[in-house]
Amino acid sequence: MSAIKMDNLFKEYTEVRFLDINREQFIYIAHLLPSCTLVMSDGLLDNEEWLTLKQLSKILGDEFAADNLGTDEKEENLMLIYKAEIRYLLKNKERWERKFLEALKEYLLTNPSSKDFLDETLDLFAGPDTDPDPKEKVVYEKLRTELGL
Repeated sequence: MSAIKMDNLFKEYTEVRFLDINREQFIYIAHLLPSCTLVMSDGLLDNEEWLTLKQLSKILGDEFAADNLGTDEKEENLMLIYKAEIRYLLKNKERWERKFLEALKEYLLTNPSSKDFLDETLDLFAGPDTDPDPKEKVVYEKLRTELGL
C-alpha cells in the first residue's frame, strides 16, 4: 500500500509554503504535527515545550540535511526550515491538522518504525514520565488512539 495521502500532502504543503525539501524531509515535518497539536492543546506554548520542539528540529536537521551543502551548512539550513515549519504549523493548526493526521495514519500502516518516533515525541510532552496539563493528557490519548500508537 502506498502512502497516497502523504504524497498529496507533500505536494500541496510544499507548494503553499514554497519549500525546497524532499519527501523524506517533509515526512518528518508531518511527524512533528502531532506534537505541535499536543503542546497547543492547553492554549499555551511554554518555554520548555518550545525548547523541546527546537531540539527535535536540530536532531532532524542533523539527520536529514541535503547533501548539496557543506555538513554544517546543510544541518543548520534544515534545522532552520524545521523550526520555521513548526512555528507555521503551530499558528495554522486549523488548516493543516486534519490533513496531516489523515496522511500520517495511512503512512503508519506501511511504516511501523515511524510509530516509535511518534511514541517518543508525544511522550516527551505528555507521556507517563511527565506531568501534563489535563487538556494535554486528553489530546495525548486522542492522538495515540487516532494514529494507532
